[in-house]
Amino acid sequence: MTAKILVLGGYGTFGSRISRALCLKGHHVIINGRNKEKAEKLKAEILSDKADARIEVACFDVFTELYEQINHLKPSLVIHTCGSFQGQDTLIAETVIKAGVHYIDLADGRDYVQDMLKLDALAKSKHVIVITAASTVPTLSSAVLKHLQQQHDIKLFQSVKMGISPGQKTDRGLATSEAVLSYIGKPLTPWRGSDKTKYGWQETYLQKYPGIRNRLMGNCEAADLDVLPVYFDIGELQFSAGMESKLLHTGIWLSSWLVRLGVTLNLDKHAGFWLKVSRWFNFLGTEDGGMHVEINAVNNKNQSIHKTWFIIAKNNDGPQIPCVPAIVMTEKILTGEIKPGVQPCIDIVSLNEYLHELTPYAVETFEF
Repeated sequence: MTAKILVLGGYGTFGSRISRALCLKGHHVIINGRNKEKAEKLKAEILSDKADARIEVACFDVFTELYEQINHLKPSLVIHTCGSFQGQDTLIAETVIKAGVHYIDLADGRDYVQDMLKLDALAKSKHVIVITAASTVPTLSSAVLKHLQQQHDIKLFQSVKMGISPGQKTDRGLATSEAVLSYIGKPLTPWRGSDKTKYGWQETYLQKYPGIRNRLMGNCEAADLDVLPVYFDIGELQFSAGMESKLLHTGIWLSSWLVRLGVTLNLDKHAGFWLKVSRWFNFLGTEDGGMHVEINAVNNKNQSIHKTWFIIAKNNDGPQIPCVPAIVMTEKILTGEIKPGVQPCIDIVSLNEYLHELTPYAVETFEF
């Protein structure tokens, strides 16, 4: 019997790409969402690409009907793409685990990922595999660090500076906007190696990228800040994000100062409005985005190493990058390669595996 995969938020920005990729690989996918019209539209699009695709639609509210629907649909794996994960509790994951079903999420929220790790005993008692933070960060970022570590025989990362900047015209979902707006101008929870209070969207710097426009970058929340130092010896760690439009980025930066100075803006409560406003600037931008990982390190011969790794995505293919971990981990979970329990998606997807999934897309990597 073919395993069924239930994708929560299956027609969203990331869920739709994951649903499509899994169907094209021959998996039986159940697209979830509350809007049947959108779900059926995606189903029709996938069937037009692959007439024999095994795909169905299940429209229900994941926060109130999930347990009953799992018992009815009987999936082997649930993929949770219903962000934003900032401020979200782990009830969905707990429901899936208690139903005895494997689970993957695309979480980027620091608190959420830490709360997920507390479910390890429950997952083991139910003999299920639970993968949290299966997204660009920390999956790709950690795979890059592992690659650089092995390639250059690194024993210590003195500093790691990472950042992501999507194209102005790239698909941006409401959940992503809510996540970013939730911490603008607010003090970020300290992490290992951070010696002073840092604030969201501040400490601006200009990042050069190969083949696309340079970007302004500012402090960003990411699960990497907490989980990467557990797996790598890192002295100083910085994670940033930036907009392609310097005008738009500067506007967000100014808002961060208002919040920092005590002005109550509640930006994340009006994320839908600000998402529409951001699209007014689309004429100033492109569909080209990038990510960088810059390291200063010492190898086992006590030699200094300085490297910067880039991934560049064009033609609106950037949103495919955070979808890769869930696609790869689906294969690993269903073939029994992973042990039961909860773990962040670190050191279980290699850089080669990651880039292989991106072969059909307008994506390039560089290392200097």
